[in-house]
Amino acid sequence: MIDAFESSLEKFKLEQLDEYLFRYNGKNAGIQRIYGGQVIAQAYLAADLTIEDDKHLHSLHAYFLRPGIKKQPVLYSVDPIRNGMSFSTRTVKAIQNNETIFSMSLSFQKDEEGLSHSIEMPNVPPPEGLKDEIELRKDNIDLVPEELRKYFTQERECTVKPVEWQDVFKPKKMSPRRSMWMKPNGKLPKDRAIQNAFLAYVSDAGILAAALFPHGVTYMSPKIMIASLDHTMWFHKPNFQFNDWILYTMDSPYSGNSRGLGRGTFFTREGEVIASVTQEGLLRTKTR
Repeated sequence: MIDAFESSLEKFKLEQLDEYLFRYNGKNAGIQRIYGGQVIAQAYLAADLTIEDDKHLHSLHAYFLRPGIKKQPVLYSVDPIRNGMSFSTRTVKAIQNNETIFSMSLSFQKDEEGLSHSIEMPNVPPPEGLKDEIELRKDNIDLVPEELRKYFTQERECTVKPVEWQDVFKPKKMSPRRSMWMKPNGKLPKDRAIQNAFLAYVSDAGILAAALFPHGVTYMSPKIMIASLDHTMWFHKPNFQFNDWILYTMDSPYSGNSRGLGRGTFFTREGEVIASVTQEGLLRTKTR
């Protein structure tokens, strides 16, 4: 039986149908719809297959347009907008049933020397002294509905150790900030594109939760409707290898008009900034 980590790597294998057309026909991640991190990672990998070897992803800007259908393949159509001396640009559409469910613009750059600085990593407890998310859920298993227990306690592609614990079934009001340590449950290949894809894959995991913390609700609250609207990511550290603990810190500066904004930063254990993320999502309160 393939484990969760190997299953996530299988999702990075695309079939090339034409020079700029790719298909994923494997098992999709997600509960009711395709997990957004999967589509981000696959769209990036499709674009990367059309880029010169000396250029690498430095930013992506994505829009979630329609829910992805879990039991259907996904087509990725790449538009080679520009090939420059230092930068190249691509746009990618993810398609199901002849409809675009997702679009993303990506920029690739040659590695260059230049001015460098980064913010300080927050002072948080190290991962060794924290329980992982699955252990915390098992400690509170009576709060998890019986039909969801298997899903909420199954192995993931990453071990996640929250610094602040918010039980999704019994939430409390908290400051709009969260941090969690993450580590892959297996060894990632050294290939830079796979490393970037895996980081993009996990970047969609819970970034909007901080926007819910001040209101004492979660994605499992019965009167809350949540959906990702857009996702932006910048990759700062060349040749980063995601095979140790990294810290994902998130905050939400604002929510309103049925939307919430989340911001995130990935740090190495040594405090170096790896990548930055922003995501806005629909946070709609159901009236019935």
